Amino acid sequence: MRGAGRMPTAAPIGAMSRPPRLQTANGGRTRRPSRPSNEGCVPDDAGLDLQPIIARNDAMKIAITGGSGFVGLAAAEALAARGHDVVILDLAAPPAGFWSHPAIAGARFTRADICDGEMLAQVFAAERPDVLLHLAALTSNEAMERQDAARIVAVNVGGTATTLEAAARAGCRRVVALSSIAVYGSRRQDFGDIDSLDETMPPCPDTLYGITKQAGEAVAHRLAELHELELTVLRLGPIFGPWERPGEARPDLSPHAQILAQPAPRLASEMRADWLYSRDAGQAIAAVVDTAGLGGKTFNLGAGSLSTPHEWAAAAGIAAPEIAPDAPTVTSRIPPSRPPLAIERLRSAIGAAGTRPITDAAADHMVWLASVNMKPPHANG
Repeated sequence: MRGAGRMPTAAPIGAMSRPPRLQTANGGRTRRPSRPSNEGCVPDDAGLDLQPIIARNDAMKIAITGGSGFVGLAAAEALAARGHDVVILDLAAPPAGFWSHPAIAGARFTRADICDGEMLAQVFAAERPDVLLHLAALTSNEAMERQDAARIVAVNVGGTATTLEAAARAGCRRVVALSSIAVYGSRRQDFGDIDSLDETMPPCPDTLYGITKQAGEAVAHRLAELHELELTVLRLGPIFGPWERPGEARPDLSPHAQILAQPAPRLASEMRADWLYSRDAGQAIAAVVDTAGLGGKTFNLGAGSLSTPHEWAAAAGIAAPEIAPDAPTVTSRIPPSRPPLAIERLRSAIGAAGTRPITDAAADHMVWLASVNMKPPHANG
């Protein structure tokens, strides 16, 4: 039976130790001279200690679809820090304040539409990536479902097929594809009988986003079989932190980002969930990329612990948001009845998983906000 919202105890998370920069066969990578170095950008005492699990000793070229987005930039940051050649593929480059950030120095941008097979064929033929990190998707809400259902299906399912086909034809043989906790659904009757959601739980999506992510998984697995691709699927849980911003592809921000944007935020509820700090998500994704032998496997990518936006705000020195169920200004699509993600399978595969303590996440988050001139309107002090 589910035990009062408790999760299995997460393994201790150590200080992040950045691995030595990996070198290409010709002795190094070409960097854009106008971009500053990323040395010293991430605090040495933050995040996951993932250095011991790196399984490859050569730098790789990683193409990231949806790379200008929230998770894409978090992954680009982590992969660039590991010495990889990062190519961001998206409809538009990241906003100037993000693109000039030293944490993604060395990453390159190439315009690409995942629904345009001809464009993708040209991009992949030119770049010849070693690994495709497929993150592009429309993270739709109910309003988008009502207004643009066909486009959601076209991007999340059709775009997945188009992207994997183009990558395979260009000789790419490794794919890491991002799915979602939404595939498990939000209104299942058996949620009350379990403490956490593991990867053996049959999918039962009840939103168009969840339905298309499940379909995208199935399409990816079939294409991996047809084209002999080494495919790894990651089901991402609730996430917040650096690189988040509003956009058409992701209309609903995390409660944390909503709090940052409002002078007097009011929450609909406590919103306790397994909130994963974005930089830790990026580190875990990079660890999967750097770990051989994960083809054909599906992993949950979650926090491994529970927290609330209120706890994060207190740790960040932000005025405590009011809980006002009748008149909220901050909302969340995370249903309170849904158990958190189990992450033991991912921890076993890459040697570490989960997220840093909320106090550490809040401190790092505030430093990052200052680095992009995004001070909260109601910060204390």
